[in-house]
Amino acid sequence: MTGLKKFAANRACLLVLLALLGLYLSAPARAADVQEAKAQAQSLHWLQLLGKGDYVAAYELCAPVLQKSTTPAEWQKLMSELAAKTGPSKGRKLLHSRPAKDLPGAPKGDYYLLVYEPNFNKLPKLLEQVAMLKGGDGQWRVAGYYLK
Repeated sequence: MTGLKKFAANRACLLVLLALLGLYLSAPARAADVQEAKAQAQSLHWLQLLGKGDYVAAYELCAPVLQKSTTPAEWQKLMSELAAKTGPSKGRKLLHSRPAKDLPGAPKGDYYLLVYEPNFNKLPKLLEQVAMLKGGDGQWRVAGYYLK
């Protein structure tokens, strides 16, 4: 093999190795993106249930840590009162999200904290914060909901 052919073969091998290394290093980032997308999709589904007034279905999709803090009847009353104060939402925009391992007053786990800018009829300047917790079954559930 001539020097030029060896150089081309070595260069091709190096490029293949760099491409494989890039795929290997980006795999965790892609997995995190998938988990974030799942948490976001589930949070939006849950927020839609609240918007429709289907508080029982929303409660059933909450993480056990949230369900232990309130009964379904208390939850329904609280969400009804909240909806009366805010009015319906005309949509929302995700401002940011971030993963977390532990939150104040909550058990350690895999969380995503999502902050939305909703467009409520009566209180348009609020922010919605939704804490999503990944369960042992791999499903994302609401572990906290806050308006600020």
